[in-house]
Amino acid sequence: MLPAALVLALPEQGVGLGNDACWRGGFSFEDCCKGRGRPECFDALYTFEVCCLDAKAALPQDCHQDVESLARHLQCKGTQWVKKEDWDSFFLAHQLSQSLGASYKGWPDIGELLRKANATTGALRATEEDCRFGLAALLLQALPSLERAGAHGAVRAAYRRARRLSLAGGEDCRWREMVNHAILQHTDMLLGADRRFRGWCPANGPKIFVYELPLARNPLSCARIGFWASEVYLERFLFYSGCRTSDPEEADLFFVPAYLTCWELQHSKPLSALARAEFLDAQRGELGRLPFLGARGGLDHVFLFGASAWQLPRWRSLLKDSIVLAVESQPIESDGTPEDETRCWHCTDCFQPWKDLVVPPVTPLPGARALLARAKPFHERQLLMTWHGQHADSESAAVRRAYRITNETVRTELIHHLSHLPDVSIGSPISDYAGVMGNAKFCLCPKGASSYTSRTFEALFAGCIPVILSDHVRLPFDHVLNWSDFSIAWPMARADMSLYHYLQSFDEAEALAMQQRGAEARCWFDYFAQEQEPQQCSPYLAVLMALQGRAIRRKRQHEGPRLTESAKARMMPDSGAGPGPGASLIVASAEVGNAETDNVPAGNAQRHIHMLNVPF
Repeated sequence: MLPAALVLALPEQGVGLGNDACWRGGFSFEDCCKGRGRPECFDALYTFEVCCLDAKAALPQDCHQDVESLARHLQCKGTQWVKKEDWDSFFLAHQLSQSLGASYKGWPDIGELLRKANATTGALRATEEDCRFGLAALLLQALPSLERAGAHGAVRAAYRRARRLSLAGGEDCRWREMVNHAILQHTDMLLGADRRFRGWCPANGPKIFVYELPLARNPLSCARIGFWASEVYLERFLFYSGCRTSDPEEADLFFVPAYLTCWELQHSKPLSALARAEFLDAQRGELGRLPFLGARGGLDHVFLFGASAWQLPRWRSLLKDSIVLAVESQPIESDGTPEDETRCWHCTDCFQPWKDLVVPPVTPLPGARALLARAKPFHERQLLMTWHGQHADSESAAVRRAYRITNETVRTELIHHLSHLPDVSIGSPISDYAGVMGNAKFCLCPKGASSYTSRTFEALFAGCIPVILSDHVRLPFDHVLNWSDFSIAWPMARADMSLYHYLQSFDEAEALAMQQRGAEARCWFDYFAQEQEPQQCSPYLAVLMALQGRAIRRKRQHEGPRLTESAKARMMPDSGAGPGPGASLIVASAEVGNAETDNVPAGNAQRHIHMLNVPF
């Protein structure tokens, strides 16, 4: 296959058919698209379907500008530290990641690039004078790794510098069009700089005391865990919310932040089963000693589980009366046997609807934007239905096991019964995921290892009607939404031709009305408030509304004693904020992630780097 980087580097030439963005430097519709096409013409981005069949498909466009006419700080000609080729590779990676998303693995070594730019005070100054907006994007992309290294002062300094550079004006098309802002813009919200999310609280909203705990110290790096990151975004919102109070005596509720899913994904893998259990036991013990937990028997404490398993050991004894926010109302539990023998099941009595609340998973900003951008008008969609994802018949043994230990069958049934149909696209993961969903009228949302699935919310961003095949799923925010207005619930046992015939005969006008109602409802699941102000419609508002009702009921249920001075004194933890605002970059070894905020941690895009003691 022709590498995408090579395709983009080739000069343009005249073309007649297909997608104009594909035909450069010897590649043409006539040569590449005969029959099923010449394989050497295509790669994961420039596919036969995109280049030969879909003239409207969004592809990266070259950034055409006269570099010599730009101000010197925009030319990115390179310095003795960061070369022109370094910047070319950096911007190209950003450009390609906008189309390929998390599947793009061609990132340069971000840590090494930062090390060069930050080698000395002179190097940093020269880099800023040579490539202002490249440096701004580089600093923002490196923040999670600085945070994980414990360089909290460096995070603040780097962020301030990046903000100053990005707001200086005079940007060129590399900053406007090539940089993938979707993987960077959530930083403002997480650091409290996005005014849309800061300082507001609905009328009569609950007063919430937010604990500051060690397991919630790294929001920037933990936000990269993708759709499991509700534990990060809800905590950050409450931390900066106008509903927050620093006085425990006036608090209606106490929020307990713990990035347990992040810890599982980013830290637990090198540990033995015993070490992992000991760590979680220790965390459980720390939470059990929260100073205000006993004042009202835990009734006013709020915990959040962002994944399909509620990871805290012996959580029942700790949280039996507390409010639980969870993406999964039937969490996965196991029999505790060795990993290769484990059998799992869904807990049917863990979630108590009279006190607990289902919250939506996060649809990461890059993915949500791609789905919105690729969504076709409903009447132009060519597919009746689609679903693509992992399943119990995967070629990967690890994936097969993950689905089989929970006895997942509905996804394989869909593949066996429906994948052969001409107006259906069903099967394993694909590269043009957003394009396929945006071309379908109905998006199937089958149960996976968990009863909930992120496909439900992706369907809404793609503008298709969710068809939910998960018999026992509890959907979020039924206190503000009627899910039957914009989705279809279908029995898992009928994942066959009866589903196809039902959707095929669905009234076109009613389908369009449902699709429009879904478009109106998706703001309740948008953690980034892309279409409406968060004060008007957002998961944060829905959570606050639900918590207010629970706080009122709990106050009536039990008026606990006033908090003692000794209890207050115990609640003055070291926030772990690191050095002060003037701190320098510390010498640190950190994993620098190059991947987008998507479903997995940085993975093979991580590098170990050393930061020099140079202030941003």
